Amino acid sequence: MKTSILAAAIVAALALSGCNRDYGFTRSAFNAKFVDKTEDAAIDTAGKPERIEAPDADTHVLVYAKKTFDQENGNARDALASVTFKKDASGKYVYAGIDFQPE
Repeated sequence: MKTSILAAAIVAALALSGCNRDYGFTRSAFNAKFVDKTEDAAIDTAGKPERIEAPDADTHVLVYAKKTFDQENGNARDALASVTFKKDASGKYVYAGIDFQPE
């Protein structure tokens, strides 16, 4: 009986650890990696994005895939997190906001 319980606990722990690898950040923890940072500093902190979009000359959007989950909504996973940076007066791209796209 004890062996069965221990085996079930190990299987559950392994399954959960696999989830954390891809969706390892709450939305708020991931957002904190960008607040008050330039684009370059944010990439150093959060890692390389899946892609960088440039919808206009003054905007860059860092797109991260499968990095976050919504803790306030039953830990629902996000397919994408899009982090927007706007060019400031000095010409640097600084954090402007983040959008999450649920799976």
